[in-house]
Amino acid sequence: EEIRAVISPHAGYVFSGEVAATSFNQIDKTKKYDNIFIIGSSHRVYFEGASIYNKGNYKMPMGIVKVNTDLATKLIEENRCFTYRDDAHQTEHSLEVQLPFLQYVMQNEFQIVPIVIASQSENQIKKIAKALKPYFTSKNLFVISTDFSHYPDYKNAKIVDQLTAESVATNNPETFLKTIRENEKKNISNLATSMCGWSSVLTLMYMTEGNSDYKYQLLDYQNSGDSQYGDHDRVV
Repeated sequence: EEIRAVISPHAGYVFSGEVAATSFNQIDKTKKYDNIFIIGSSHRVYFEGASIYNKGNYKMPMGIVKVNTDLATKLIEENRCFTYRDDAHQTEHSLEVQLPFLQYVMQNEFQIVPIVIASQSENQIKKIAKALKPYFTSKNLFVISTDFSHYPDYKNAKIVDQLTAESVATNNPETFLKTIRENEKKNISNLATSMCGWSSVLTLMYMTEGNSDYKYQLLDYQNSGDSQYGDHDRVV
């Protein structure tokens, strides 16, 4: 079926690469998209709104990835929720780790719009979603970058992550937010977050909510404890 968006992890490839590949393998590899929007949540800096990179292209080991700097600048100029801040992109890995998968999979040239969400405000995220929704069409693809739980043990991670994933699949933002809050109340040892990129996923859900044409499909699940390089005491 037509893929409008994929949700993909951004942990080290030895832990998350197979799950990411599963997401990208759903895309029509022959399709020529106008733009591929890549949205991640900031790990380093926090401010109102989001930063869009409009200063040039991404130089990757597999070659240059073109940024649609004209559209990036247009979004910044027309929406107060967007800005460009160098510190939001300088050490942020959540966007760039998605690019080799696109470079490997896509058979046509593509250009990206890289967006780092730095806000923790649901109202700001609604504004971001509203600004992006006109581009949520069959001509564009959205890649949402997020991992799920951080640092519980293996058994609890599987329980919490299943609940979180199922809440995303409801296509109901309030159900999703309620599930994250309920997970926090469980007092699970070492659970730092149920989803590190929750703001990015919430942005997608605000664009799809209330439309029964959109369906979320659960594809694959692993955590770092499933890798030969991970343990079962603290997982992502």
